[in-house]
Amino acid sequence: MSTSKLRLNTDLRKKIGGLIQSHFENEQTTELENFKSAKEDIDVAYSRAFKLATTIVQRAYPKNDVATLQSFKKKYGNACDVVAKDSCFYFANTEINDNDDDEQKSEHFDFSLKANMAGRFDGIDFALAYYRDEIKSAGLNPEINVHHRDNQSNPHLTQELDKIKKFLTWNDDNSGITKSWKDKFALDVIGTSYCRSRTIPCTQDEFNQMKMFKLARESFVQSHYAWAEAIHKDMRDITNALKDYKYVKDAIDLCGALGLNINENELQRTAGVSLTIYQPENLASLIKSRRAKQDNKAVIAQFKKARQAQVAVN
Repeated sequence: MSTSKLRLNTDLRKKIGGLIQSHFENEQTTELENFKSAKEDIDVAYSRAFKLATTIVQRAYPKNDVATLQSFKKKYGNACDVVAKDSCFYFANTEINDNDDDEQKSEHFDFSLKANMAGRFDGIDFALAYYRDEIKSAGLNPEINVHHRDNQSNPHLTQELDKIKKFLTWNDDNSGITKSWKDKFALDVIGTSYCRSRTIPCTQDEFNQMKMFKLARESFVQSHYAWAEAIHKDMRDITNALKDYKYVKDAIDLCGALGLNINENELQRTAGVSLTIYQPENLASLIKSRRAKQDNKAVIAQFKKARQAQVAVN
């Protein structure tokens, strides 16, 4: 049967939609380049910020003191168990006036994979962005939060996030990806209290550099969102069009117009059934135009801020 007569069915629509999405995900767009650059930048930002945090923490808890207390624990047991590894620190700027707001002179800085995010982002959004490729390779959806941004109560979202958390060993700090991350960004601290009540002094310059690290972290997550949202918007139109297309030829014409070559023979081997509001060439033109004319000023501005954060943490 020729593709001019071969009718679309649910499986074919899903298959073709998946091919188009994969094509979009590998397309060299500004958003993708920004996301890739941000991934490199955040590695540098983490390294520099953690080096700075190490200096601050070890100034408060000298290595010799830590070693002495650890030797006491070996000798006297749990009674002297006062040294622990931690990835979150409560730094206080000691060079600011006492009458200034506490929120301006002290802040919580968390290097853990599960550190809270500001604004519209969830704690897991950083992990979704950083381990995006690994999550995708595991057959899971690292853009699930983007796809359900306006419907957070969707049971499907909860189910998919639970699968991702299992993959990341999210609820187990003693194994897998979460443990590996924790071990990489942990320091010895003295005291058993929660990090917020264990205030560690730092200079104003150090405090400002740590705040820029937070901004770099948020900008990285924003870069993932910007890229994923652009694709998601296009895929909504693609999905609606595929629902309305009656024949496989319409879908193949659309793919061709988008620069994606589809193997017609392969599609014919999975044949089946289904109206056209969008003409393939018109929809392709719409998507291309949207991508070509997209105003990237906001995205570029965000990445300038991320670059500045990286430099500031240096």
